[in-house]
Amino acid sequence: MQFKRWRLVATSPVVNAGLGLALLFTAVGCSKKADTPEEAPKTPEIATGVELPAVWATRPLEGKVASIALSGGMGGLLAVAYERGGLQLINMQGEIVGEPANFRLTSLGGGHNVTINGSSVTIFPGITREGELKAYIYGDGLLAPAQVDMPIPDNHSIAGVCTGEMRTGGLMRLAYWTSTNDRVLQTGIIKEENGEFTWDSGESTFTDFPIKSCVYTSDTLVASPRAISAASLNRGDLDALLSIEEGSGLRVSTDLGMTNTDVDIRDGITVVAPDKPDALAAKGVMMAGGYPGGVIVLAGETEPGEYQAVFIDPSQLTLAGSR
Repeated sequence: MQFKRWRLVATSPVVNAGLGLALLFTAVGCSKKADTPEEAPKTPEIATGVELPAVWATRPLEGKVASIALSGGMGGLLAVAYERGGLQLINMQGEIVGEPANFRLTSLGGGHNVTINGSSVTIFPGITREGELKAYIYGDGLLAPAQVDMPIPDNHSIAGVCTGEMRTGGLMRLAYWTSTNDRVLQTGIIKEENGEFTWDSGESTFTDFPIKSCVYTSDTLVASPRAISAASLNRGDLDALLSIEEGSGLRVSTDLGMTNTDVDIRDGITVVAPDKPDALAAKGVMMAGGYPGGVIVLAGETEPGEYQAVFIDPSQLTLAGSR
């Protein structure tokens, strides 16, 4: 498998798109994490034979998983979109959060924790079965995730989405591609103004292959023609890519996917990781749940007909020589 790299480009504003977000909240604070840095950190090479321990697993999930995503911040959440339909939120203590949501989603983007009107709120982008990109918002005062439109210019044939963190100037970086043009990544920044989401468009990024997944590292937007799910694992000097392909296990790369190292997962006494995971999410820094070295989550079949999300400790990678 190979990823192909591009540098992010400057964004320019476009007209605002009304979302009715003001019906839920009145004002928004700044997001927690980093905008694109000027220089990429030096990343140590990863030796072969990497083995990471599976440390925890959810109770059996409601069925086969289509996509998962993690949010950071003190209120870290795992979002699970089921193949048959339904969206479930789980906190880092393994508790189901909020009421059941019947949204039928094919894919999720990474979650972002922001402060809205003095309250902590988490936003997950998600693609519906109709190919529309929505935002799923959960926080204080909401019994279940609320669905809000995303103000992107193409919103009827969205095939995939990925997001990146920001420190100031917006809620998240976002990239997507469509089913009608799967060789082009559209990039931009999701912002909030006067209770509505807005879209600041960036330049289109062209590939020479059909895109199957994309991911933001600390300073680079990366796409893959083969990985069905990918995530970044950033902490200190480590700026790595994680990926899974159809029928494969977990792989890690520190050179933007040009070379990959297989990662062996060591099962716990009562925790069994899926051999062929269906979905992947990761955070190099996790402020919730007692994961000092961050966390990797793999979702898939752990026993015949039984599906779980399994939490992997990446400290061997993230804490080795980190500053």
